[in-house]
Order: sequence, then C-alpha cells, then structure tokens
Amino acid sequence: MNITLRKIIICISALLVAVAMVVFIAQNPARIGSEPLFIRAALLSLAIVAALIAAYPFNPLFSGRPGIYAATVCVPAIIPVLAYYFILLPNQAGSGLTGEQISNELITDSSSNGIIEVGFSYPIYTPSLRVGNLELFTKQVNVFLRMTGGDGEVVLFRAVRKRIPGSSLSVESAVQGMLSESAGYEFIPLEVPPAGSVTTRVAFIISSLDDGSTFTDALDSASQAQFELRDPENGALLLNFPLTRI
Repeated sequence: MNITLRKIIICISALLVAVAMVVFIAQNPARIGSEPLFIRAALLSLAIVAALIAAYPFNPLFSGRPGIYAATVCVPAIIPVLAYYFILLPNQAGSGLTGEQISNELITDSSSNGIIEVGFSYPIYTPSLRVGNLELFTKQVNVFLRMTGGDGEVVLFRAVRKRIPGSSLSVESAVQGMLSESAGYEFIPLEVPPAGSVTTRVAFIISSLDDGSTFTDALDSASQAQFELRDPENGALLLNFPLTRI
C-alpha cells in the first residue's frame, strides 16, 4: 500500500470517527450526562482529535511532522474541553429540577385534544410538560398528578410507565402501546440531561371518576391540582408545580 493511499484511508477513517462521535453525543444527551465527567471529556476530546487528524494531510505547515502537529495543535485543542468539564461546568451547575406545564389546551372532554377515550371507558389525560435539570448529571424522574377534592379527598395518578410489571394485558400496557406509535410522548421515568430540559407529553389514566362525571368536572371541583416529580428509587418528592387552566 503506497503512502498516499494510506493517508487517504487514515483521513477518511478519522473523519468518520469524528462524525460518528459528534452524532452520538448530540443524540444521547441523557446517556452521556449519566457518565462521569472524565468520560464525557474523553468522548468530546476524541471527536476533536479525530477531526484534527482528518485535517492533518491538508495542513502543509506540518507535512511530515505528525509529532509536532500533535503537540502544537491536537493537545492544545482539548484543553478547552477539560476546562469546560472540570472547571466551568461544575461551577455553573445548580441543584434540583424545574418544571412547568407548557399547554393546557389538552384539557377537554373531546377525543381530539389530549383526552383519548379508549375501550376501557377511562379518559387519558396527556399534558405537555417541560422538566429541566440544573444538576451535573442526568436525572431520572417519575411524574404524578395529585388532585385534592373539595372534600379534602386526595387522588394520586401516576403517568404511564416505560416498563410495566407482568406479562398480562392491562389498561396501562394498552395505552403505552397505543401512544408509543405517536411522536411527542414519553413514559416514566423521564431522563433529563444535565443543564438541559425535556419537553414532552406524559399520559395519565384517569380511572377514579365518579359515575357521570368528567375529567373537566373533577378539575373544576378540585381545590388543588398539581404535578409532582418524584425519585424513581425511593419515591421522594423532588418538585411540585401547579396544573394550570390556560
């Protein structure tokens, strides 16, 4: 194999590695955010170094001097990455979560705007929420809807889960199968990347309404309705914010 062909193969291979790494990082923020800081820094550094290796044959200043190129170009290029992950990011990181309801046009008793009547006679409430993570690592959260009636009775609904115990068909598994075919829905636990947010619809199966009442009736009569974000491991309350009627 001649030297020119070898350089072309190395250049193309390095470019493919750089592109693949950038795509992987961009498409998996929650997964990357769950890794230690040195792993995150290593992945981004790999992408940068691979891109610089791909560009090496086109830089006449360092022709035939790969060691000097590595020392004067590649190594300095990863210093900002290390500074970001080990200095800037930890200093900017906060604590806790943020949550807000994006839209409440979904609250209706029609079958077209967020409450879907299925064959189980249960309405399915699908609000759009934005959950932000101020912390340094990916956070997993479960989402609940708590409604307190005028008589003080509390009803707690859990959003549809990703993994449902048991193999028998249930309302929850049927709803999950139905909604998974549509874009824009997520099932709990939600994975929220560090210093980022997730905007999605979650689904609540409203299965405890009085005969003849509707979900809108229940909301109108409730003294309080709020969303709760809870830890999937121990159920600890992480944040609550109100359900608003926009």
